[in-house]
Amino acid sequence: MRAGHPPGAHRFMSSPAPSVMLRAVSLSLAAALLFTLETVFVKLLAGSVPVTTIMLVRSAAQLLWVVPSLARRGTIVLRTSHPWMHFARGSFSLICWGLYYWSFQHLDLATATVLSFTSIMFVTALAGPVLGEVVRWRRWTATIIGFLGVVVVARPFGAGFDPAILVGLTSALFGAGIVLTTKRLSATERTDTIMLYIGIVTFAGSLPASLPQLAMPEAWQALWLLLMGITGPAGMQLWISAFRLADATVIAPLGYTRLLFATAAGTLMFDEHPDWWTGAGAILVVGSAIYITRREAAVARERRS
Repeated sequence: MRAGHPPGAHRFMSSPAPSVMLRAVSLSLAAALLFTLETVFVKLLAGSVPVTTIMLVRSAAQLLWVVPSLARRGTIVLRTSHPWMHFARGSFSLICWGLYYWSFQHLDLATATVLSFTSIMFVTALAGPVLGEVVRWRRWTATIIGFLGVVVVARPFGAGFDPAILVGLTSALFGAGIVLTTKRLSATERTDTIMLYIGIVTFAGSLPASLPQLAMPEAWQALWLLLMGITGPAGMQLWISAFRLADATVIAPLGYTRLLFATAAGTLMFDEHPDWWTGAGAILVVGSAIYITRREAAVARERRS
């Protein structure tokens, strides 16, 4: 999921130089823009290219992105002591991507983006039973407020409720699985190894699903697919690079600028006009997500000290 942050992002960092901080901020904002463009290209393909084909292209792009590292380092990139954990991580990605892309094709960009931010709340809810972490009342309160924000966006008791919102939430749930398994893998596995196995598992899973509907795309479809395949991995690369330069409490909140980019793109390109319900819910979701991020960083610093 796009709202999370890479493993190790909460590690203690001394205050970076202003030039380094500026670079980190620039990278994170560029990543947020690329992630938004990825969903724009997916939405432009709605009704003409199946989601399974989009997933296949995204998976192939993931593999191609790791090819330079594989060529440079050789078979060491393939070595792992946790093959089943990689399989679980890749499976979570496969399901998450499919639901994520589907939700962006059936919801307005702003609403789908807000729902993707709930991944961090699912991580908080699952951190105890899955990772054995102690989650105290502050983060639980923020998580509950965040889910109340989803209720505001969904309007389940009115005529405006869209069942596609449940798809977006399910995508965020599997996105939490991505974060939790990545946390486990990052303790022993290389980043390029993790990325490689994500590509292998998602490609192997999306290929048979896409074959029945696979067809030669038209020129304009091929263009959007190509740009989608580039912006997704490129955005992730920039996002990870930003976290290597500055602390999560500085960088993570900048990821929520995706909502501004998504609202602008939806208005200009798809004639979407989010109402005040979406705006109010977004404030609750984004606010709680930022608080959880900052609180997790504070708890991590307390444990180290």
